Amino acid sequence: MIFLTGLVLGLFVAAISVFIGLGGGILLVPLLPSLFNVTVHESVATSVATIFLVVSLNTYRFHKEGWVKWQIVKYMGPTSAVTAIVAAQLAQIVESRWILIALVILLSLVGLKTLLSSFLAKSYQVKEGFSFADRLWFALGGGLAGLTSGFAGVGSGVILSPMMILLRAVKPSQLSPTSNANMVFTTGAAAASFLYSGRYHGGWQWGLVRFDIALLVFISAAFFAHFLRPLQHRLPFFAKSLLLSLLLLFLVVKILLNLFA
Repeated sequence: MIFLTGLVLGLFVAAISVFIGLGGGILLVPLLPSLFNVTVHESVATSVATIFLVVSLNTYRFHKEGWVKWQIVKYMGPTSAVTAIVAAQLAQIVESRWILIALVILLSLVGLKTLLSSFLAKSYQVKEGFSFADRLWFALGGGLAGLTSGFAGVGSGVILSPMMILLRAVKPSQLSPTSNANMVFTTGAAAASFLYSGRYHGGWQWGLVRFDIALLVFISAAFFAHFLRPLQHRLPFFAKSLLLSLLLLFLVVKILLNLFA
């Protein structure tokens, strides 16, 4: 049963990562405590470790196909990595309910903003160049994304994908690949921080990361992503934005039910 659960989770993580540009942490953090015998803190740590593996493989393949817009990644990636390390250390000392509350607020705001932007998709035109203000927003957005990834276990895609849409920074076909590249920095830094937490070493667990779960979901996601990746550019921009919004709002309800159960 655990094996089958991991396979199904991997399928959904692959679909979210390939089509929408999110690492899948928005699924893993709320669901892992219910599906596996893990705490919320372990769920956050295992989530970012899993997503780091998934987006690293995706980015390598997207880069080979020329879909990653590195001009944006160079501003977002470094700042998100630094703040992710700090946030991951903070997440280890706060109560789990505060992590869930932060996740609810974050997903609600991003879901509403992205839903709004989806209705403006017909007028969407990519900017030819980026001003100083745009580059500053990229860096600040990266910093915010790192905080959310390290603290709540949500990959930076949940912040950076909507930001790239709102700033008209990428073509629809570049949204997911560029978001995956950004998440390599963020989730990698957060995962490293959780790995060296100094607690719970032994067996499949290192620090707060459960590698038995992470590897199972990653292998499943890698398998399904191989078949889904060639289709990512065929999903219309409006559909990507709308699906992202609906997914985020669904997860908000799921987390609230857990909080008040």
